[in-house]
Amino acid sequence: MFTIRQALPADLATVREIGIASYVAHFAELWQNPQELQAFLAKDFSAEALSGSLQSNQTCWLLAYEDGTPIGFAKLNLDSLLAATATTGAELQKIYFLPGFAGRGYGEQLYAEVQRRAIEQRQTLLWLDVLKSNLAAQRFYQRQGMAVVGEDSYTSVSQSVEMWVMAKNL
Repeated sequence: MFTIRQALPADLATVREIGIASYVAHFAELWQNPQELQAFLAKDFSAEALSGSLQSNQTCWLLAYEDGTPIGFAKLNLDSLLAATATTGAELQKIYFLPGFAGRGYGEQLYAEVQRRAIEQRQTLLWLDVLKSNLAAQRFYQRQGMAVVGEDSYTSVSQSVEMWVMAKNL
């Protein structure tokens, strides 16, 4: 059975484990430099960063479970500036599933809960960045009613990755 609940500060280790494992499984090949990947993971999923985020009233972490086992999560940042339109809304910063759990319809259920939480928090816009190369994710978000509203990129010391910015009015 698939269930979702809000993550608590006590879930830090679970969020960290799922985050690193799912990121490496789905995105490691994008990194040309393994040391940069490790530095990114160490920063993005550090105990300090996650602790602050899990305690913030401007961030909502949702944990996804299959039969009581954590299999994924979503991170929603409230009142986040969407530069492409100069408006603020809820940013869906992360929606990750462990390998083997994508493609089961869980993403739609988790996305629906993210959207419900955004509306509950009086956000009028839901937005995200998606890799230009990730056509499956783009199609998924289009099915959820999102559309491309701009472009962005993530730049590290050795590379730059192009992304689409997608958004949906709530």
